[in-house]
Amino acid sequence: MSEIKESTALENIDAYLDGETLSPEEAQRLEEWIKTDGQNADQAFRRVFLHSYLRQRFQVRSIGDAQARELESRQKEPLVLPSDTEIEVQPQTRTARKRPLKEKRSPLLTWRWFLLVGIGIVSTINLTVMFIKDFQIPYDEDKAFEAITFESDYARKSFLMARKAAQPFLYEGFDYSPEMLVEKESDGVNDLDGGIGWSGPWRDQSKVLSSIIQDPKKQNQGKNDMRLFGPLGFSDQHGNMLLTKGGQYRSGDTAESVSVRHIDLLQVPYALSDDKGFGADGEILWLSFMAQSCDNAGDGRYAYLDFGNNESSLRIGKLASAVRGNWAAAGQVNGTEINTASSDVLSGQAVLFVVRILFRPGAEEVDLWLNPPLNRIPDLDEVDLRLMAPDLRIERVKIVSRYSTDFDELRVGVSFVDVIPASELD
Repeated sequence: MSEIKESTALENIDAYLDGETLSPEEAQRLEEWIKTDGQNADQAFRRVFLHSYLRQRFQVRSIGDAQARELESRQKEPLVLPSDTEIEVQPQTRTARKRPLKEKRSPLLTWRWFLLVGIGIVSTINLTVMFIKDFQIPYDEDKAFEAITFESDYARKSFLMARKAAQPFLYEGFDYSPEMLVEKESDGVNDLDGGIGWSGPWRDQSKVLSSIIQDPKKQNQGKNDMRLFGPLGFSDQHGNMLLTKGGQYRSGDTAESVSVRHIDLLQVPYALSDDKGFGADGEILWLSFMAQSCDNAGDGRYAYLDFGNNESSLRIGKLASAVRGNWAAAGQVNGTEINTASSDVLSGQAVLFVVRILFRPGAEEVDLWLNPPLNRIPDLDEVDLRLMAPDLRIERVKIVSRYSTDFDELRVGVSFVDVIPASELD
């Protein structure tokens, strides 16, 4: 089922609140849009909250007019007498018959109505205080009632707050101090166990070992090494910065290096798993990481992250099947890369990958953005790479390389904001 855009989703919410009936297809698409990430659910809540608040304000202001119109219409109603067969001669019975007519003319504003309006106003005030307190943004009624778009200052602040509260369930920032690396008895990245969401430490599975570097300006391979500019980091065209920490992973150079780390499947959100493992059909996964190679060389050179297991996986990075040496992505089945999609960005250029995986029955849909803006959820019409990957069950992350390449800030979460966190100083 095709997804709906944010504007269409909000219009459907407004239509439903105004009493219009949504079709089953529209309702299902709206439900899927709300479940996509916390930001969508937040916008849906605010839409319902504002609609309720405005309706109450309108009702309170217009209640006097409504009462007057009601009384006037009742005065103009023709008097309808009962038929002869309904009239009984007994006086007591006739008196009892007249009472319902008198009860129908009871005032519109009863104590029950005032009680309901009062409860509604108090509830609205309480919800407003809680909403403002959670976001820590000074309340401004004019801004609170702005259209919910990403051009709104209110929406931008809310989105930044969501980025500061990002919570990926899998993270590796390669933030290992020089002292920690010196004290470690093993070579390469063996036994390094930082980050969250892992079942064990990194293991090198090749003769050529990978390493952790602190300063690419000093630890380089000569004047042609494009990593001389400094550590991996990212800020978009609007000045929004990605939260990063010290240290970054560097793969081997002369021969293949392989580093593997397994995921703690108990830390994976329940909805993302089924009886086959991590990768339940119908769910959406987001991931991000940064990368940069020594230069743009192609011709079969490779350095990539591999998500999955030995039977099938998703490979993202510098691929042997992308002969130009540009950043690319491909599926993997029994060791063979299939359905390779190559970008226009050279692998010698530092890049932030943001990846969305829609798990489907059978092949998975994979959308990739390279260096996207961080102040909004990227649109599916703006993807840089799109491909179908084989059915995935993600058990581990593997970094495979036969060309010196740096990787950093690996994050996996259930929403876009989970994988593009901001610093508290932003």
